[in-house]
Amino acid sequence: MRKVLLATTALVAITGVTAANADISIGGNIEAEYLTVDGGDATFTTDGQLTVDATTTADSGVTYAVGWAMKMENTAGTDLIDHYYASMSSADMGTVYMGDINDSAPGLLDGSLGRNMDIESENMTADTDTALQSTAANDMVTYVSPTMGGLTVAVSADPNDDNTSFGVRYNMSNFQVYFGSFEDQQNMGASTSIAGLSIGVGSRKTDGTTQKSSDLAVKYALADGITVSALTAKGTDSAGATHKYTNVGAKYTIAPGVAAKIESGKDESAGYTYVSFDVNF
Repeated sequence: MRKVLLATTALVAITGVTAANADISIGGNIEAEYLTVDGGDATFTTDGQLTVDATTTADSGVTYAVGWAMKMENTAGTDLIDHYYASMSSADMGTVYMGDINDSAPGLLDGSLGRNMDIESENMTADTDTALQSTAANDMVTYVSPTMGGLTVAVSADPNDDNTSFGVRYNMSNFQVYFGSFEDQQNMGASTSIAGLSIGVGSRKTDGTTQKSSDLAVKYALADGITVSALTAKGTDSAGATHKYTNVGAKYTIAPGVAAKIESGKDESAGYTYVSFDVNF
């Protein structure tokens, strides 16, 4: 993102701060996507988002920030608020978020899950997804601790729905492990990276049901700006039926902030091909 000085009334109203007392930046992306699905019509859509962020640091060393993003989805027909929050952080206390961060504590730390290592995971369904379900898109308070000895802890509390979620991540050299929990769901993951090759595995289960899922992803970054990856996932739904999802894809960084992506996969028996052109600013 490029840092710019903003003095318009509209942006001051959005952020609640002025360019005189904060560093303000705007950014975002536009992505053009072409998707074909077996047995269905091909679709071409364009989506993206516009983000506004502002930070200011007090003499005490505490940094105060606000973040706001408008998500633009052509297929939905309406523009949506992606996230909005205020935060305060320091090296000693960690970070406290207040508002909708479009995620929750587990989602902030679960990067080692296989589903977070492929190119897009287009057309993946909840039956094979190893991320915890229904933990985002709410006003809540989230705390992320400083990393101490490789250990990071995060907790989210949602007073409106009276629930709490948490995640724990431990990094040791090039190896990472993670555990998360939300109500009766738990998930865990592990990943490692060696000489450009990354491998991630994950699993999720729901207590008292047959719902569970697992995944495995492999990603390799080449020196010429090309990343290739493959993912396989399987799951069992609440009725005991099994499901399978696979994909393979590649991403090419054309220039800083500009990328082309392609992915081909299969959800059950339905295959798909996804191609996109993504510009970030």
